[in-house]
Amino acid sequence: MYIDTHAHLTDESFISRIDEVANGWREAGVGKVINIGYDIKSSQESAFIAQKYPEVYFCAGLHPSDGEPADALALEKIYELTRHPKCVGIGEIGLDYHYGEDRAAQMRSFTAQMDLAAEISVPVSIHARDCTADMLSVVKAYAGKLPSIVLHCYSMGAESAKIFSRLGCYFAFGGAITFKNNRQICEVKEVVATDRLLTETDCPYMAPVPYRGKTNEPKYVGLVCNKLAELYGVSDGDMQRILEENTNNAFRRNK
Repeated sequence: MYIDTHAHLTDESFISRIDEVANGWREAGVGKVINIGYDIKSSQESAFIAQKYPEVYFCAGLHPSDGEPADALALEKIYELTRHPKCVGIGEIGLDYHYGEDRAAQMRSFTAQMDLAAEISVPVSIHARDCTADMLSVVKAYAGKLPSIVLHCYSMGAESAKIFSRLGCYFAFGGAITFKNNRQICEVKEVVATDRLLTETDCPYMAPVPYRGKTNEPKYVGLVCNKLAELYGVSDGDMQRILEENTNNAFRRNK
């Protein structure tokens, strides 16, 4: 089966046709979807969607660009959501310096959620954009304290991937690896072993070729798997089995 480890089914482009979207991923052979929260509201809605669809799981967290502070009340709500039987981690958390937001505030929110994940021993799904040095510093500090660290939509290059690999991180790739101008993945694959790979869509964003520019959906994640199989020189069936095992390991809770 195909697996989407990072979807945003709470997006307004899906919410009114969620049954149609679910039928689409089932017809495409997608057997598991992990829906990712980016604020308290979307995290709560993710729990509701996961409750409705057997193949959907979720993560709860505060995105670095959303602006919602990880204060005591927010952290308590995230903690409560992690008690849900279908919650598989805290996310989407991390750092995003692309537009020059308050870096200190982002770091406080990020580390507060990392502390919570370490305390209750759950995986994290991390967003990282234009923040390589700081991200490396944080991951180094927390590696070994968490069940796993997933680097969502990995884009920090091969040299950083070497370090993240040594720290035991997982690397999630989406539709961008199917773009003709994406040479980075060819470099990254030289340092990232197959047992560290995950597939995602980040839908409704970044639809893979030949749907680039259209609304992305979980049903397209098979195209990402196909591309990884091609890059790593294995069959699509073998890559599906690799990715299923990796997903089970990456989003395994210790408590």
